[in-house]
Amino acid sequence: MDKILQEYDEAKKLLDNMDKTLNSLIVSLLEQRNIKAHQVQTRVKDRKSLENKIIKKSQKYKALDEITDIVGVRIITYFEDEVDQIATMIEEEFTIDQENSVDKRKVDSDKFGYRSLHYVASLKKDRTELAEYSNYKERKFEFQIRSILQHSWAEIEHDLGYKGEFEIPSTAKRTFYRVAALLEQADIEFVKLKLTIAEYENSLSEDIKVKPSQIEINKASLTSFMRTNNNVINFEDNVFVNEYGFVITEFDVDSFAHDRLINTIKGLGIENIKQLEEFYLENESLLRESLKSLFQSISNTIRRGDSVLILINYALPKDIIQK
Repeated sequence: MDKILQEYDEAKKLLDNMDKTLNSLIVSLLEQRNIKAHQVQTRVKDRKSLENKIIKKSQKYKALDEITDIVGVRIITYFEDEVDQIATMIEEEFTIDQENSVDKRKVDSDKFGYRSLHYVASLKKDRTELAEYSNYKERKFEFQIRSILQHSWAEIEHDLGYKGEFEIPSTAKRTFYRVAALLEQADIEFVKLKLTIAEYENSLSEDIKVKPSQIEINKASLTSFMRTNNNVINFEDNVFVNEYGFVITEFDVDSFAHDRLINTIKGLGIENIKQLEEFYLENESLLRESLKSLFQSISNTIRRGDSVLILINYALPKDIIQK
């Protein structure tokens, strides 16, 4: 133990730097692949935890390098199916120690334990040839990948202090099984919900053209209308680009199609996309007139669909909106 702890003390600064470097690397890799994780956490095992680990497995470790979770990376996803996306990324970007890696999601139905994917990994040779990674050659670290609900179970389980099946009091086992099953089912249902919404959004652009009167005003339909409606596109190309010389860019959906805007539109008696299109066409002259004063104070970049926002928020007389 004394030898390993001494190695730890001597390597602590290097391990702390490795922790920060891994955090930045993982965040960058996720961004490159357009994977939105809930949280990326990294940590260096503290000295007391290391000491307890050595005591618990006194015959296993002879040197610090043999302990593979001194540096740990935890990636928490929003949805359970994203765990596999991140697993693919890790397998491609790092060297995996398969013998010491374990998929704890594949637990038996009658066993306790949180469902998390664990990898023991090291940096690939081509990465360690770069200056910023050269100090971490052959140093192993651990990945934990799990969904928010899997993480919740792990945290609660840890707080209760009961981790194994045989540690659970018999009077509490039924409740533990039930809660674990509920969380697992919730993970499954959230993935289904995400897929249902995605399918709805993917079909919207065509449905809006074919049956606009049947498409209610909501976040997805409003965003699709602002981005793809031919009347909106033609007006903005003719006025924003040709008359004012603006550059049109795409915009963040979540920032604009919010409840307040939708409520304002519905407050005008507009319940479906066909009514919104008709309202837009009826008020084009009012919209064009309001741009003269508005465009004097903004930059030469504007977002696709901004004409809808301007019409609803600025061009309409206040008494119409208030009604």
